[in-house]
Amino acid sequence: MTMSRELFVDVAHHHDAGCAVVTVTGDIDRTSSPLLRGAVDRLVSGGQARIVIDVKGVTFCDSTGLRTFLSGMNATFEAGGWLRLAGVGGHLERLLQITDLHSFFIIDSDVAGSLASARTRG
Repeated sequence: MTMSRELFVDVAHHHDAGCAVVTVTGDIDRTSSPLLRGAVDRLVSGGQARIVIDVKGVTFCDSTGLRTFLSGMNATFEAGGWLRLAGVGGHLERLLQITDLHSFFIIDSDVAGSLASARTRG
């Protein structure tokens, strides 16, 4: 029997790069994904449409989590921005590949790479 790992979401604003970084640790599933969705929705409704989601600490993600990422990407795009995933690996990388969504997202190896791209490419 596996134990669920509680989801934690932390938001940091990087004004020099013009974006926010949402750091996610734990499991993203149907019970926890509203926490992540809410953080992204608050950022977009507050005028921050350029978002990096640091998923390095994600230990599990199900289809609800994938829908949360897709919803966030759509919301940022509609607001004139973008959503990037940073630190994709392990279970999440496999899930993105199996569902053929790996090439759908902008994926950076780490947050530093995402911030560098945000600074140079806007």
